[in-house]
Amino acid sequence: MTHRHVHQPAFLARATRGGGRFVPPQVKFAGLERVLRFGLVIRGIIYFLPGAFALEWALGRAREPMTSIGVIGRIGQQRLGVTFLILIATGLAAYAAWGLVRAISDPVGHGRSFRGMVLRWGYAADTIGYVALLVATLRLLSSSPESNAHGHEWSLDILARPFGGLLVAAVGLGALLGSGVGQIVTGLRRGFLQELELEHMDRHERHWAIALGSVAHVAHGIVSSVVGFMFIAAARHGPSPFGTGLDGALSELANQPFGRVLVALAGLGLMTFGVYSALTSRWMRMRRLTDAVGLTPAVVGIPPVPGRGPHAAPET
Repeated sequence: MTHRHVHQPAFLARATRGGGRFVPPQVKFAGLERVLRFGLVIRGIIYFLPGAFALEWALGRAREPMTSIGVIGRIGQQRLGVTFLILIATGLAAYAAWGLVRAISDPVGHGRSFRGMVLRWGYAADTIGYVALLVATLRLLSSSPESNAHGHEWSLDILARPFGGLLVAAVGLGALLGSGVGQIVTGLRRGFLQELELEHMDRHERHWAIALGSVAHVAHGIVSSVVGFMFIAAARHGPSPFGTGLDGALSELANQPFGRVLVALAGLGLMTFGVYSALTSRWMRMRRLTDAVGLTPAVVGIPPVPGRGPHAAPET
């Protein structure tokens, strides 16, 4: 009987030399994947609450729509507010990291086609937005939440710098095409299904995942398109009096004919996207971070887990 010799990578040999116990990269990164999934929950909260406040305003129950930063500031004013802000900052950092991985390493497999590159550009634009929210949250942690409840327009800082207008325009174009039009097309064509682990769902859960995902992506895409337009307009003509980002988009919609109806629809859409985002913490197909950095199971000589690896059969 012949024994096949399997080459042992240098880092594996060093880890096991002297009787040491080697911990596979998949195990090491399992905790990090949980943090990334927690980031999806935080993203859901960041979208759901402004949507709920927008709906309240549209129904005449609030004086004005509340921004994402305003929601975070309100949370910071509650009992155990510092603890909540730390959790929010952790989730925002995690989701920003996941957005960067999706933009650069493309773990879902959008590819280098025009549509794939547009979507990845949108991920990069979203990442910048979540980093801005993270910075605002850290500012709240370092000062009084009451004094910073309305946040700070990061785009104003960038516009004041050399080539700042080009950078803001690039972010706006990414939000318009990738997070806006790209997400609308993804929702209508159900392109988001490749990101979900449908094979691990029962029939009812799969039905809700598809229905929520379709509505959520279209709603998110419409709002993101407005956000993108406002960033591009700010780069060309200066900041809008309504501001930029989600708050500016809601304020812009409110000043249109039938503004309250538009804001109500946007609020419902944001709430739907928030619910969907939180649920994707369970549904999202995250290729192991070892795959994203090139440490696949084949490289380390460890058999992949059936149905969970990067070469699992796509959903039909």
